[in-house]
Amino acid sequence: MRVTLVTDTFPPQVNGVSRTLGELVRRLGEHGDAVQIVYPDYGDRPDRPDACRVWSISMPFYKELRLPLPPFGRAHRAIDAFEPDVIHVATEAFLGLSVLRLAGRRSIPIVSSFHTNFDQYSAHYGVGWARSLIWRYLRWFHNRTRETYVPSRTTIAQLEGRGFERLVLWPRGVDASFFRPDRPGRDAVRRAFGWKPDDVVLTYVSRIAPEKNVEYLADALAIVAERRPRVRILFVGDGPSREGLEARMKGSARFAGYRVGDDLADHYAAGDVFAFTSTTETFGNVVLEAMASGLPVVALRAGGVGEIVRDGETGLLVDPDAPADAFAAALLRLVDHADLRLRLAAAARAYAESQSWDAIMDGLRDRYAQVIDPARGLPQPAPQAP
Repeated sequence: MRVTLVTDTFPPQVNGVSRTLGELVRRLGEHGDAVQIVYPDYGDRPDRPDACRVWSISMPFYKELRLPLPPFGRAHRAIDAFEPDVIHVATEAFLGLSVLRLAGRRSIPIVSSFHTNFDQYSAHYGVGWARSLIWRYLRWFHNRTRETYVPSRTTIAQLEGRGFERLVLWPRGVDASFFRPDRPGRDAVRRAFGWKPDDVVLTYVSRIAPEKNVEYLADALAIVAERRPRVRILFVGDGPSREGLEARMKGSARFAGYRVGDDLADHYAAGDVFAFTSTTETFGNVVLEAMASGLPVVALRAGGVGEIVRDGETGLLVDPDAPADAFAAALLRLVDHADLRLRLAAAARAYAESQSWDAIMDGLRDRYAQVIDPARGLPQPAPQAP
């Protein structure tokens, strides 16, 4: 099988989408498939013979991401030379649109995946007025592909309600042999921050940005810090809200910045409870990584996170419209009751162990095969203006 993957984000970038796509490429390679990746030029030198990197600029409101800009003639020529059996477009901006049109002209089967609630993000960055236009474009884009792979049933229901068609569940997995409670660097991380063995650590791992609802989280953590001064708080990640949050927390929290690889896994394992208040997640990779690391999760019952966490079994869920003190109360419940915390931690770990990346990616590969075989020789619908 020859697969072209088109994306605006890919390793070495650090986010849930890039990790997911990196795992997909790894698993396809293990099957002996040829994979071409068309993605932004990060200045890296990938050891991938079929990588095609395109010129891009940093997003003004999300500097960690890079937006490929036309012309895309070089990418088109690379795809033509590669002769893919199927094209998977993972992001819907200029590069994805250009390749969608190319696939139509070449009659190449094309599929897509939906990763990010861009319309919800728009409200946090001053372009909420464009929400209806964004939905119209996204619906048009994905309905021009053979199938759209979606990470949670909740998101599928939302998209179906907006007229999206041919949606297929494609959940996420985790490497539970890598993210685990007994990480060799766990104690070193705790010592580096000056924490005692019996200190309870509340951990957040993700981008520190408005769309992650971090102000709500800060409100809740401020209540916890006031009522239980010995509780430790750790933020792992970076973003536009970090500076303001650090000033607000006034030394009651530690900020570790972005961490990757073994260092990231060690920081997860150094915690005792995972606190996550985002309401915009289509899945929530960090939640599953935290569970694999033996952390019970306290989260808002919203988006894909509400499907991962089982309330009272692997963590505690709080209604998304509940005040911050209700979220703080859930955190304090796990802080104060070690037996409950440990029971939920064990169940969280057991659930994560059942979520294998290999099985999930093999399922997607089967979908590719089903798209390719009946599609051979059939004309691709010609894209029209949205």
